[in-house]
Amino acid sequence: MIETGQLAGLKAKGKNSSRSSNTSTCLSWLERFGYGLGDMSYNIVFQFVNAYLLFYYTDVGGIHPAVIATLFLVVRILDAIFDPIMGMILDKTNTRWGKARPYLLWVSLPFALFTFMCFTNPHFGPTGNIIYAYVTYILLGMSFSMQTIPVNSLTARITNDVQERTVLTTTRMILVYIGILLSISFATPLATAFGGENQELGFQMTALVYAMVSIVLNLFSFFTVRERIVPKKSEKHGIKMTLSVLFKNKPLLILASSFLAFAIGFNIKLSTMVYYFTYNIHQKELVFWGTVLFFGAALISNLFIPVFSKKWGRKNVMIISAAISLISYIGLHFTPYSSVTLILFWLFASGFFTTPLNTLAWGMIADCVDYAEWKTGVRADGVVISSMSFTNKLGVALAGSFSAIYLGIAGYVPNAEQTVTSLNAIKNMNALIPGLFILLAVLIICFYPLTEKKYKNMMSDLEQRSKQPV
Repeated sequence: MIETGQLAGLKAKGKNSSRSSNTSTCLSWLERFGYGLGDMSYNIVFQFVNAYLLFYYTDVGGIHPAVIATLFLVVRILDAIFDPIMGMILDKTNTRWGKARPYLLWVSLPFALFTFMCFTNPHFGPTGNIIYAYVTYILLGMSFSMQTIPVNSLTARITNDVQERTVLTTTRMILVYIGILLSISFATPLATAFGGENQELGFQMTALVYAMVSIVLNLFSFFTVRERIVPKKSEKHGIKMTLSVLFKNKPLLILASSFLAFAIGFNIKLSTMVYYFTYNIHQKELVFWGTVLFFGAALISNLFIPVFSKKWGRKNVMIISAAISLISYIGLHFTPYSSVTLILFWLFASGFFTTPLNTLAWGMIADCVDYAEWKTGVRADGVVISSMSFTNKLGVALAGSFSAIYLGIAGYVPNAEQTVTSLNAIKNMNALIPGLFILLAVLIICFYPLTEKKYKNMMSDLEQRSKQPV
């Protein structure tokens, strides 16, 4: 239960509370749509990078998988440093547009530029190409942080109504999955259309198209969203006090741990799907249909999430749906390569039932922001959101590094007939291994303590505290 006895001890901190008046106003669909497009902009690029950068580096850039594994880990270590810094920068940002919203405008151009640069081969020689890959991927990682941390913090700034947050987040995730679906499924056809057999040119021009689209979507989002939860002016807090909102935030630690397991499993599968259809199935053109079914199922799943979450609670929906999804990973593992229809069915099933782990986690992070304020008396949206952003990118990095190392150990050779060992490795990374990480995510989220009832009690406490005389 919520430890309401802490209220008396925190009344003295009432002057530090950043609650504004509660807002349960129903948002317009234009604003929900605009907010979703801001995250669609990020995910069109982010998931394109997740799905194809490893393939681009190995099969186009000719970089050894072991070098790429090190690259991914180094970039994420730097992210571990930069994400909290970006969170604190966000918390100190004050403009006439709000705290988070202006970053949709400011970051749109560099975000697009670094995307294009990552898929550009400079032909600097083996060593020069590796250095170029490090520089451009580090810059892209920094721009990822400057985009996603503000966008994710907007949920808590647009509304503090639980059901409205669920609708807002679900709308956002529907648009995100549409973006991912279009981004990943059309990447290979676009690369072929632009470059033919020249994969280098094809991927470069595809990256340029996605970069330009991201600019347009960011600007549309900037002009359509509004920040309503305006924090009251409070005392400034040091880094130690600000970071304490992370380590005293039990719901956040559990949510982030579960999401990390999900992100690793999801991105192992995502980054090796192109290998699976190219080398195991010997039908590279099925990458398109596999992606359409996987993310199309995720899109359909999002349509049902608000209804079931309202009826059963978000935590229960996450546990039940993800547990069912495990059947699809086991099924894919034991399906022969010749049974293409069944393989595509398992992809659809895994996309449909795994999705709530992702969608609901991003909505629940806003609740963790409120919990941090309730627990510590300090509201630090940027720091809390940055921890989730870092968790997401850490999952991507660990997945990419694991995939690259596993491919190397299994004896993978680009653009060649693969051995049984390497084929089994690719199959494992599309079936059993992601399934094990999804299972781990389910087990962890079972301990998430912040139910809808507890959240309402907590918000009532915060409202009472905000009315206390300073």
